[in-house]
Amino acid sequence: MKRDIPQLHFIRAVAMVGIFLHHLFQGIGPLRDAQAGTLIGEAFLDMALGVVVFNVMTSFLLAMPYVGANPAPIPTLRDFLPKRLARLCPHYYIAVALVVLGNAVVYRVIDLSAWLPSTLSHIFFLDPLRPQSFMSNTAAYWWLGLLIQFTLAYPWLLKQYRKFGAAKLTIAVTLVVWPLTEALKIWGRTAPGGIGDTLAFLSSFNLPSRLPEFLIGMWMAELWKERPERVWPIDAKLGGLIFGACGVSLVLWMLGVPRPWFANVAWTLAVFVVLFALPLATRLGAHPKVLWLSGASYAIYLLHQPILSYLDVPVASFSPWLKFVVLGALGWYFSVKVAAYVDDNAAWISAKLSPKKR
Repeated sequence: MKRDIPQLHFIRAVAMVGIFLHHLFQGIGPLRDAQAGTLIGEAFLDMALGVVVFNVMTSFLLAMPYVGANPAPIPTLRDFLPKRLARLCPHYYIAVALVVLGNAVVYRVIDLSAWLPSTLSHIFFLDPLRPQSFMSNTAAYWWLGLLIQFTLAYPWLLKQYRKFGAAKLTIAVTLVVWPLTEALKIWGRTAPGGIGDTLAFLSSFNLPSRLPEFLIGMWMAELWKERPERVWPIDAKLGGLIFGACGVSLVLWMLGVPRPWFANVAWTLAVFVVLFALPLATRLGAHPKVLWLSGASYAIYLLHQPILSYLDVPVASFSPWLKFVVLGALGWYFSVKVAAYVDDNAAWISAKLSPKKR
C-alpha cells in the first residue's frame, strides 16, 4: 500500500496559509471593518475554515490502520491517549510557555491572576469550553481542546464505525448533528447575550457539532485504503452527502434564507475533495518546500497568532493595507523560524521521553 499521500501535504500547506491570512486580516481592525461584507472580507473570514481541513486530515490519517481490509485491533483509550498526548503536548506546551513569556515582555502580563487561568486552560485543553478563551492572542488554541475531545472518543467511535459501517454511521450522525447545530444557532440569534447565545457560539468549537468532519475523514481513509489509485477520495454515497449539502445550502440561499452553519463546512469539504483530485496537488505535494510546510504546520499553527499580535505593536501606526503587507511578511518569517525551533525541541523532548530500545 502506498503510504505517503502527497495530495494531503499540499492541502495541509494551503490550509495553514489560509488560517494564517485569516488571523492576519482579522487582527487589523480598521481593515477588517472596512471590508466587512465585501468579497474580500468574506474570503479572508472563510479562510478560518482551514480547520475543517485539519479535522478531516487528522481523522483520515489516524484511521488508516483501523479501517479497510485487515484492520488493526481497536485500541483501548489507555493505550491510545498517551500516544496522542505524546504527539500533541511537546509542541503545544513549549508554545504555551513561549506565549506566557511573550505576553509578559510585550504586554507586561506578569500578575499571576492575569496569566495563570488562561495558561491552565491551555494545559488542560479547556479553551473550547470558555468563551473568554476567544478574546486573546491564543484564540486558535481551542482546536487543541477539540482534538483531545476527539481523542477521548476515538476508541468508542471506532467500535461504532465497525458496527454500523462508514456510510450508515456518518450519514446518520450528519443528518442529526447538522440540523441540531443549526437549531442551536437559531436559538442563539433569538436570545443574544443569553445561555442560548453562549451555547450556540461554543458549539462551533466542540466535538458534537464537528463530529461529521472527523467521521468523513475516517470514511475517506477507508475508501482510499481500498483503492489507493483512486483520483477522488469519495464514492457515490459520500459525494452525495457532501455535494448534496452544498446543493441544499445553495437552494436556501436562492430562497433568501440566511446561510446555515453547515454550509461553510459542506463547501469546505467540497473544496477538499476537488483539491485532492487535482494533478497539481499530487505534483506540488511532493515538492520539498511543501513537504516541509506540511510537517511544520502544527507548530506554525500554535505560534502564528501570538507572533502576529506582538509584531502588531511596532507597526500600529501603519495604514491598514501597508500593515497587512508588512505584518504578514514579518509574521510569516518569524512564525516559520520559531516553529522550526519548537519542532527541534519537541523532537528532543519526545526522544528523551520515549522508551529506550535495548
